[in-house]
Amino acid sequence: MFGNNSSTILHRPGSDSNETKCATFTVGLVEVYITIHVVTILVSLVGNILLIISYVRMKETLMLPIANMAVSDLLTTLFLMPRLVRRELTGSNDFLIRGVTGTLLCKLCAFLSDISLSVSTQSLVLIAAERFLAIACPILYRKVMTVKRRYLFVGLTWIISMGIHSPYFYGFRLSTNNICEMNWEPAFENKSTQPRYVLFLFVTVLLLPLITISVLYCIFGVKIRRDKVASSRTERGALRHQERSRKLQRMGIATVTAFLICWLLYIVINVFKLLSSNTDHECSQGFKIVDNISRVLASCYSAVNPCICFIFVKSFSRQLFALCR
Repeated sequence: MFGNNSSTILHRPGSDSNETKCATFTVGLVEVYITIHVVTILVSLVGNILLIISYVRMKETLMLPIANMAVSDLLTTLFLMPRLVRRELTGSNDFLIRGVTGTLLCKLCAFLSDISLSVSTQSLVLIAAERFLAIACPILYRKVMTVKRRYLFVGLTWIISMGIHSPYFYGFRLSTNNICEMNWEPAFENKSTQPRYVLFLFVTVLLLPLITISVLYCIFGVKIRRDKVASSRTERGALRHQERSRKLQRMGIATVTAFLICWLLYIVINVFKLLSSNTDHECSQGFKIVDNISRVLASCYSAVNPCICFIFVKSFSRQLFALCR
């Protein structure tokens, strides 16, 4: 039952043969799910590609974490979203390619789609940390956040994500019914190891970044209100600073809110399933509907970030208008 981020989102309650103990419920219109997934793919592809092009045109290393996040979100769009659409169309999670090639692609697709989320959340932490340092310790910020170090931090997001998800290359394989899923045997006992590893992923990839981002933006907001150099600024400079601070605050609130909307319900439900010894709730129609809603919201996350960036980051929106012209 338990899966990692990509395989959990792909799994639809009541759709697999091993869940025959539960009655089959209609958990939603397939057409609605397909429409949402297709719109997510289009928005994510267009938005994230435009973000990357805008960054290349601007050549501002300050925007590097945002471009890094756009690259990572594209991995989800390319390696997970088409499988979601196919799953809804066919009602099956069967992998199209079999044999050794199918197993390799199973490992690669799961690995790339899940490191994408980890890189994206770490990039959000990096953005929040930069803003916090710029306000709280501006001198330290100028010393620490050099161009080389910014590239180093961005590179670390990929290295850490690959390290966290490296067990995928052992565990993910095609089952006898050609489903791409995690199996820790024979090296480990699958029943006990899988829940522990999934809980580890939820904590490191989702919960810790969410808590860190929220704390940093809260401190950021407090620091802005207690601006110690406000009295030394000119009236025009003070107005510019206030406007910039408001925009950064709004973007911070939008980032945390989007993260919560897309992932909080998914985290709560899956942690509950991991910790609950009673599986009777899985046969409840209400639980299945909420479970499906959580998966759809989580799958939409790759399309949310570019929208937030174009709304709140003026340099990106200016480049977007220039590209359109």
